[in-house]
Amino acid sequence: MSGFVVIVSNIFLGSLTTLKEVPLYGSEIIAANGGRLRALADETIGGYVIWVPSSMVLIVAIILVLNGWNAAEERRWTSRYEHMRKSNAAALEFPETAEELRLKVEKPNRDMGRTLALGAFAMFMIVMITVVTIIYAL
Repeated sequence: MSGFVVIVSNIFLGSLTTLKEVPLYGSEIIAANGGRLRALADETIGGYVIWVPSSMVLIVAIILVLNGWNAAEERRWTSRYEHMRKSNAAALEFPETAEELRLKVEKPNRDMGRTLALGAFAMFMIVMITVVTIIYAL
């Protein structure tokens, strides 16, 4: 959970720095780099440097989780056939028709759908709060 908070705060800070319309730092930046880069452009580049790596960490974490789910599914699929070879009673645990499968997976699928919808809503709210903060705070 703390990793998620750090990633979201980096995304918030990076997007705030990248998408703002007014420079936070004035002539000090312009004087430091010889006047070749405007303050707003320099801060926008800095915002991307903060924003993109933190987003990449989140994407890598999502890929690792999906890979773990796939590995668990493969293990479950393999163990299914091992159990079916050992006992007829174990074979009854696995659905044989589409209707039996629907009945078995209905609740887990509904719960997963709600979780994904809540995650999408949370991400949408983070983006909207960031946009409102950028527009009205500066």
